[in-house]
Amino acid sequence: MKNLTMHGAAPGQATPEDGEFHTTTAQFALKGHALQRHTRADDKRITYTVSRWDQSRVFSHWHDVQAFLSQIGGRP
Repeated sequence: MKNLTMHGAAPGQATPEDGEFHTTTAQFALKGHALQRHTRADDKRITYTVSRWDQSRVFSHWHDVQAFLSQIGGRP
């Protein structure tokens, strides 16, 4: 497992280092998807949105983002 740190995430929610996030964003872009990271103002929880062609999927956990990238063929 890659080194994950807490960046204002909810307790127990691992988030990626900035370098890993930007690399993953680029891998999604190569597949025609946009990855965005959002931090909720009220409780500082982080969510990730992957979108393409007016459709989007929201993920609460980083490992789910990585699994979706694998599902669309973005990772070996």
